[in-house]
Amino acid sequence: MKGRRSLALVLLLVGAGSVCVGLLESRTHWLRGAAIRGMDWIRIGLRRAGASEDPPLSRLAVSQVGYGPGMRKEFTSGAPFSSFEIQDARTTERRWSGPGPLRTVETDLLGASHTVWVGDFSAVTAPGRYRIVANNGLTSFPFTIAGDVFDAPLRAVQRSFYYQRAFTSVAAPHAEGPWTHPTDEDKAPPGVRGGWHDAGDFSIYSASLNAAVYWLLAASADFSPQADDTNIPESGNGLPDLLDEARWGLTWLLAVRDETGGFRNTTCQQSYGPYGTNTPQSVPHYVAGEVGTFATARAVGTLAFAAVTYRQVDPGFAGRCLQAARDGLRYLDAHPGENSDGPTCPAARRDGDQEIGRSLRMFSAAGMLLATAEPRFRDDFEQAYVSPSYDPRFLHLDGQAALLYLRAPAGDPDRKRKIREQLRLNADLARKEGRMHPFQWATRYHWGSLGAGFKRALLSSARLCLEDPAGARDDCEQAMASVHYLFGRNSRNFCYVSGLSGVSRGAIAGFHHWLATLDAHPRDFPGIIPGGPCIRPEPADRSVPHARPRALWGYWGDPAFPRDESTPVDSRYTDNDSWSTNESSIEWQGEAVYLLHLARWLARGAAPAPSGP
Repeated sequence: MKGRRSLALVLLLVGAGSVCVGLLESRTHWLRGAAIRGMDWIRIGLRRAGASEDPPLSRLAVSQVGYGPGMRKEFTSGAPFSSFEIQDARTTERRWSGPGPLRTVETDLLGASHTVWVGDFSAVTAPGRYRIVANNGLTSFPFTIAGDVFDAPLRAVQRSFYYQRAFTSVAAPHAEGPWTHPTDEDKAPPGVRGGWHDAGDFSIYSASLNAAVYWLLAASADFSPQADDTNIPESGNGLPDLLDEARWGLTWLLAVRDETGGFRNTTCQQSYGPYGTNTPQSVPHYVAGEVGTFATARAVGTLAFAAVTYRQVDPGFAGRCLQAARDGLRYLDAHPGENSDGPTCPAARRDGDQEIGRSLRMFSAAGMLLATAEPRFRDDFEQAYVSPSYDPRFLHLDGQAALLYLRAPAGDPDRKRKIREQLRLNADLARKEGRMHPFQWATRYHWGSLGAGFKRALLSSARLCLEDPAGARDDCEQAMASVHYLFGRNSRNFCYVSGLSGVSRGAIAGFHHWLATLDAHPRDFPGIIPGGPCIRPEPADRSVPHARPRALWGYWGDPAFPRDESTPVDSRYTDNDSWSTNESSIEWQGEAVYLLHLARWLARGAAPAPSGP
């Protein structure tokens, strides 16, 4: 009761402060500033009073989702131990006893803790719900071992695309919760439909959309999922829901062609109102981006891949995709040596960058070779070829281009051999970095660290694992390290995915314009993946306690999540409105869909790789 009275008093003060600020808006600048500072003090105090966060590595770090029965299963401890046991999570009955650490790892990512101890419980294969208890007094959050352990997370992450669809409503019953909004189709440029809002904003970008569609198509090609019941509007139409969702992105690509055959780089919102006031149907009309060789080369490769993917299930749509790819190719042929992007919505624009242009033409050639087997595309690929990078940057597609080439029956055997050799080198580097990391994660701590880890896994380890799951088991486990980190094997013991059932500590907030405005409970729809730990915030990502209509809690300066240069690197994450750590991207979502398909395939026993495109 006392706590309720205190909270009521603070809320009363907040309300009174808001009134004061309003009354003083017409007064002197000094008085208004004093009122704002007073309001900030009250809001900061309220925020600090409601904070609840455990210290890093206060538990044994393990995936909160769990593991397939035959998977390698490891946990990380911030303190030494000489034994541990696996307990039934419901009864606390001991089910298995383990020895001391499998290995120790020296690290500079965890602040004052320079050593971690890694335990192994791979011998536990019986399905069940468990927790780990070590003799150093630390325990883990509960987790599951089962062959279907990744089914629900995969469904959630794949369905997250539905919530991000542009130029349509998000409506019950498909929303499966309060996360709804009316259609925003009247805001689109003439003829534009389809696509996904990228991240917490509303713009649609060629770079992230093509990357997302690529991984959805790759998941279809490699795992042949047949689920037609994930409760999206197209469910039950006889086509796998994964391909229905990919088609929503492809529809945007087909809609942003112009008469030259080239493709536009964006459908863009150039400005927003104050955070907490923006909904898809309330923003200004979208601006159509420019046609350029970058967007066109991406579209050619993606649409050619789509033509192969849809041939057996929708020949008419496959034909439209291939014709659009050929039209785009004519545009590229008419602009040799050009590397054009465009100024509209300048986020991540790289107009004139020859290196990116070469990477993207390599991608378009690989897609066309796969779709047509025409010899000229083998030559085009060679002319543009760059060795697939271990650490690909956002706008580059050389890794995806190399993987597309491996799918093409008409590809040169010697070139395929050299690509595989480079993939092997990259995968070896990932394993080396994984062995040096306290949670076996191979990534960079920058804006989008989770996505960077996904990409490194997908462009090396995952491919080798898929082709030989027994012989490349270490590569399989390195690919899965990004999944386990995502689900809780990290210094915060935090599941970075929103809304997953059975998770003890998971994401509940994030930078997202229309969800912030909707103010639903829970706030986030299931399946959102944020950027993850970031070495330091972008300069503008700061806390603004007096922001209206809601206080804005950024990366550094949030009293509920105190972070600064002294915070251990792996712990530099905030579950709030920080866009440096908490804004999502459909590119990362697409990568996660593929990785979770791989995880499910491994959890179910790693059947032989399907022979598809």
